[in-house]
Amino acid sequence: MQLVHAATAPENVAVTVRFFTQEERGATPLPVPEAEFSGREKALAFFHAERQLCVGLGPVEKVDARAVSAAAGAAVRWLQKNGRASAAFLFSDTSLAAAPELAQAAAQGAVLGAYRFDRFKQRDDEPLDVGDEPVKTKLATLTIVGGDADAVARGRALGEAANFARELANSPPNHFFPETLAQAAQRLADGSGGALTVEIFDESRLRAESFGGLLAVGSGSARPPRLVVLRYHGAEAAEEKPLLALVGKAMTFDSGGLSIKPAQGMEEMVWDKCGGCAVLGAMHGIAALKPKASVVALIASAENMTGPAAYRPGDIVTVYDGKHIEINNTDAEGRVILADALGYARQTLGAARIIDLATLTGACVVALGEETAGLWSNHDEFEAAVLDASMRADEALWPMPITKEHEKRIESDIALIKNSSGRPGGACTAAAFLKHFVGDTPWAHLDIAGPSAITKDRADLARGATGFGTRTLIELTCGL
Repeated sequence: MQLVHAATAPENVAVTVRFFTQEERGATPLPVPEAEFSGREKALAFFHAERQLCVGLGPVEKVDARAVSAAAGAAVRWLQKNGRASAAFLFSDTSLAAAPELAQAAAQGAVLGAYRFDRFKQRDDEPLDVGDEPVKTKLATLTIVGGDADAVARGRALGEAANFARELANSPPNHFFPETLAQAAQRLADGSGGALTVEIFDESRLRAESFGGLLAVGSGSARPPRLVVLRYHGAEAAEEKPLLALVGKAMTFDSGGLSIKPAQGMEEMVWDKCGGCAVLGAMHGIAALKPKASVVALIASAENMTGPAAYRPGDIVTVYDGKHIEINNTDAEGRVILADALGYARQTLGAARIIDLATLTGACVVALGEETAGLWSNHDEFEAAVLDASMRADEALWPMPITKEHEKRIESDIALIKNSSGRPGGACTAAAFLKHFVGDTPWAHLDIAGPSAITKDRADLARGATGFGTRTLIELTCGL
């Protein structure tokens, strides 16, 4: 879908789209009963003769960027479903035109709504090139009329970054594995016009430089692990500008290893790479928006399988910074590969701040539900910056604790720490585990297991990976 900004609507557009609060529902082209168009958020009514789609925003006092983004996504999904080739969002006659953040939200929501994963819906005799832009949809052109042009462009960039992450995260594990993830990162850097550089650690380099966590977790798979390092240096950033490290877990498939998962729901482990894909999506957006800050992204990627060389409960694994970990559950693998990446970011790259994203624990979903990610941090100021970025991105985070009891629960009798301490406080003990590898560096951990994917279509978003975290990382970087 091509999204453009214009002062006036183009001629012969197939559908015009207007947005209404509940209080404005009487201004539709024809009077309709409330049962047909309530004006509630994402409510839709199409007037055939006028070729006009009316979209609800909800009560006026609750209209914010989130509501506008959701309404725009619902509108685009209706346009696609009904085969409309072109449309125009009319903001020039509404209060939305005066609010840049709402114009940005409309563009972002439209781009997010336009995406769905359908590259396997039809025969394709060409080789699959995972990591390219998502396939084109029926809605070819969307024009946003009115509002702020720069805000629209920014919203489009944010939406496209999240969609890039979604396309990678939705890709099936027989097509997308550590090697092809690294190839996607290489293509991203190659297409960035020099904004990004990439370094890929293959199995031999991981072994030579003692990345024991990635090697252990990936040992049961025929597809060896990778560590991808992407760098961006802002044009105006001084060399002494504090370096921000974005770290992502990308388990391209997680069977649980020898501590194997139950069969029911295992197909959803295709989305266990969402943290790493969100980091790649963020670098896509950072390359487009060109913030001032210097950023390095590290994506730790492996496949957790049950092959003859698979790591075992009872093993002792030595990770990059030399710490020893007792393995008592091979299904607590994400924190083990993150230990390598966090240690490398702190010890070798000298990152001044680190944030990691991971679909780390089902316990976080139990604690916070499917719409909110958990946030843990060792630094109040950095935690506040992450929360502020998440609010601008409309991605819900909730601060969580790491107590002395959580830290005590992961102590090992035979090593420094163990990778699992059972179900009680599971999300917090996982965060306590990661904290060991960042030292005193300001750090934040996002457990995105709940909001990283949805299993059914929503009015404004297709099923599959959501790209959660991508926009928070971009907003965080742009705010530095």
